[in-house]
Amino acid sequence: MKPILRLLALVENALGWLAALAMITMMLVVFCDVLMRYIFHSPLSWAYDLISLYLVAAVFYFSLSAAYSEGAHVNVDILQQTFPKTGVRLSEVVTTAVGTVIFVLIAWFGALKTVEAFSENDVLSGAIPWPTWPANALVPLGCGLLALRLAIHFIGHVIDLATGSTLIPLSIGHHGDKERFE
Repeated sequence: MKPILRLLALVENALGWLAALAMITMMLVVFCDVLMRYIFHSPLSWAYDLISLYLVAAVFYFSLSAAYSEGAHVNVDILQQTFPKTGVRLSEVVTTAVGTVIFVLIAWFGALKTVEAFSENDVLSGAIPWPTWPANALVPLGCGLLALRLAIHFIGHVIDLATGSTLIPLSIGHHGDKERFE
């Protein structure tokens, strides 16, 4: 299980760097657009489309799975804090199972939409006819990776319940506090 988690973390790390690159690119494009707009009175007509279609989506979907693994997503754990260790594991089994199904479906339908946009040469109408399929492809990539992480956590939590081991640490508490039980 640990080699799979390490490989998944490497992929998430690489996507994290791509998300950071997309964020830097977004900031540079906005800076250049403001500069061109207010100093030269000639804004970049393509800036909004590039940012809204590709860059914002890249930042979000490239960091989705890593954010989950680091406990950075919104988490309502007030009830879970009252559970014993076994209850927390059971709730994690349920939430990772449900999450896996939901994100597999999102990835599947996102992949179908990507293939459709690619095969139909779908483009955004604007100053530049940006193809939509690369932006659509970010959905199955990010959600598929999160579904894989959730599935691995599901399996790990089930094994942990059955054996009493700790393959997947429990994260209960505030500000990323790890494993209050171990």
